[in-house]
Amino acid sequence: MRNGVVASLLVAALLAGAGAGYLVGQSVSVNRPFSTTSSASTNCEIPAEGEVILQVLNSTSGKPISSAPIQGQIVPVPCGSTPQATITLNTTLTNDTGFAVFGDELGEYHLTLYSYGNYFVDASTLPERTTCVSLSIPSGETVITYSPTFQFAC
Repeated sequence: MRNGVVASLLVAALLAGAGAGYLVGQSVSVNRPFSTTSSASTNCEIPAEGEVILQVLNSTSGKPISSAPIQGQIVPVPCGSTPQATITLNTTLTNDTGFAVFGDELGEYHLTLYSYGNYFVDASTLPERTTCVSLSIPSGETVITYSPTFQFAC
């Protein structure tokens, strides 16, 4: 009987936690190692991912700019006692319609375009949404919008 009580309490605790900002079936479990003297890691439950879609446009003609090399970094959402770290992303080229897609991890994205001048974009992701960024060059005008929940397109 004692095991049944413990199991009931565990289930009740899990169900109570599920209502605290997480949608059941929409969260992902992330295992992020952290640097200490031990080789331990911590598990975090983070709401479903979000991504950044950047489009680079010519501000004079309004046409997309393809093959623009975008460099970037992400500062992921902190996980428990894990120290906050900056992760360098691979350089991504915009496609024929001027789009480049970055990550699916929640955090602050720092994107840079050097080949046409120095252009910088900082964009945060939101859970279960797409962060849509439009960068017009040479004007430097930046517009950031967020898709509706569960709409993963701009």
